[in-house]
Amino acid sequence: MYKRDIINALFILSFSVFGLGNYVSAASSPTVGYVLSVSCHFAILVFYLIDLMYKRDFQIRINSIYGWMTLYLISSSASLFIASAKGLPDPSLIMMVGKTILLFLPFQSFIIVSLYNEKQKDFLPKLTLISLSLLLFFNLMGFYGLGLSNGVHSIEGRLNFPFLDGFYSGACLLAIINFLLIYYLKQNWRYPVRVLLLGGYFMVNMAMLVLINSRLTILIFIFVLGIYAIGLIRARGLFWLSQFTLPILLSSGLLIYQLLQLPGLSSLLQRVDIQDVTTFNGRAFLWEDAMDWLLHDQRGLLFGNGYRGHYFLDLISDVALLWNEKETHHMHLHSTSLEILVSQGLIFYIIFCFLFYMAFEYYRKKSLDQNPEGAFMAIIVFLLFVLQVDTFVYLDSLGFLIFSLLLSRAVMIPKVNAKAGIKVKAVELEKDPVLEFS
Repeated sequence: MYKRDIINALFILSFSVFGLGNYVSAASSPTVGYVLSVSCHFAILVFYLIDLMYKRDFQIRINSIYGWMTLYLISSSASLFIASAKGLPDPSLIMMVGKTILLFLPFQSFIIVSLYNEKQKDFLPKLTLISLSLLLFFNLMGFYGLGLSNGVHSIEGRLNFPFLDGFYSGACLLAIINFLLIYYLKQNWRYPVRVLLLGGYFMVNMAMLVLINSRLTILIFIFVLGIYAIGLIRARGLFWLSQFTLPILLSSGLLIYQLLQLPGLSSLLQRVDIQDVTTFNGRAFLWEDAMDWLLHDQRGLLFGNGYRGHYFLDLISDVALLWNEKETHHMHLHSTSLEILVSQGLIFYIIFCFLFYMAFEYYRKKSLDQNPEGAFMAIIVFLLFVLQVDTFVYLDSLGFLIFSLLLSRAVMIPKVNAKAGIKVKAVELEKDPVLEFS
């Protein structure tokens, strides 16, 4: 067995093990769950270090994006310990340490996966599709086979995936898998059997997306699918448009309600009530409170207020009363972007946006070059819009894990074949200046 096969096997298992860790965290012990979630990534790192000691061939193969990502991860970790020091109820210090490990290790392990697969042209889309499909199968077996439900958040009567970090993460998982399936449907359109199998998988996922019935996720999926179909998925304007998602939604609730009255959408999304739709199931109240803080209050604007910063600002107590919630420390703002702004501040939110833009540009170029990694272009765009209306991409969530995977490719500098004593010439690879010895 090749060393690459061991690394790839650990990678394929990593998302399912991450999901099992989520279940353990919610059901029994958060600390044990965090350790379990990161175990495959830890194994990849240990394997690499042992292999490195035997080869004694270490090269620094990362660009400046790695430093910015590390800075963002440090900020995310610091927000946890700041919140603990300020007296955030429930989370213990050891839980914060566990979350920090879960934040840092996956990104490093994903870089190592890339190192072992450098000669493989189509490795990442294929491995990712297999790994996420295994996670989906694992959740279906847990829900239908074992009768388990999500320990963090579940809704009776809807499809609840037990091995995810939240109820709505299931809808995002299905959407991401389907974007990969669309890419492979395009690649295999000449092979009827493959098209039939991939198309069937796609339609089953669509059916499960309806059973979860996350309306915003479905609408964003349809929107991204539409711009993908008309060839605008690589438009740079999408990145900037995504930054205004919340103001657009807050000012167009009635228009969205009218659109959802259309026969196809009303039957697809089911819960089309004017009060529910125009307030986005109450999320609009959270977003408005956060917007009011951003424009007027601005306490901790630059460097944040710590994890769950809204609790220290007493920002959403009005929404807690509306929802008959006694405490606000376990609530969140239903928006990754707003969580980062309130908890980590404007400076680190800008760094987060910069990292997303680097990933956006990386896969945009791959898509233009017809590189297999262009398969992730639609996923990056989907995440850009989802992070505005959901915490799917926040901290140690599944969405941030997927983002870390995608960004890990953008930090890699291509390998240089060097032979000492021969002349040196400059070449350009992936727009990074490197030296080639020939």
